[in-house]
Amino acid sequence: MSDTPEEQPTKQDGPAAPAAKEEDKAAAPAASSKEKSGKGKDKDKAGKGERGTGSQRTSLTKSGGVTSPFGMAPQPKPTMRFMPTYRLEPKNPLNKERVEIIMKAVMNKHYNDEYMFHPKHSLHMAAQISEEIKNRIKLMNYDRYRYIVLVTVGECLMQGLYSMVNFLWDAEKDGFVTYKVEQPSYYAICTTFYIYYD
Repeated sequence: MSDTPEEQPTKQDGPAAPAAKEEDKAAAPAASSKEKSGKGKDKDKAGKGERGTGSQRTSLTKSGGVTSPFGMAPQPKPTMRFMPTYRLEPKNPLNKERVEIIMKAVMNKHYNDEYMFHPKHSLHMAAQISEEIKNRIKLMNYDRYRYIVLVTVGECLMQGLYSMVNFLWDAEKDGFVTYKVEQPSYYAICTTFYIYYD
């Protein structure tokens, strides 16, 4: 082992070595404070011998936090949409009779004696009617409910119709309302599902 005399461990490193390390630590903050107070080239010269962690830390504190890319202003943190209130019942509970009145009014307005069934036009009309019913129910401001409005229109050609829907829901708070319009040439069925959202 051909170590240089500086790298070889000596027996004198025992108790004197920790004292020398403490002196080095005490000298390091003094050097970093000289770095901060110095300007321009003096700062670069003093920083070559050290790691330069002091300048990195000051740059983070000067900027005021993390900024978004491309030098834009810092973005605000997104807020939560619903905070937990630990409330199990709605303040404004849903009224099934009012929902049924809205459904009857909209369905009878559009599906009357003048309506003629056409496959393409009926599809778009059913979508518009379901949106109108949903928007009118939302205007009632029932607390914490989600709505699904399903409008089915078909032509009466001596055929039968069977429909089945399965859900996993709370029987006390969730439910549905159905309204049907029957004419000799067509039928229209509207079903509105309301689901309580905690």
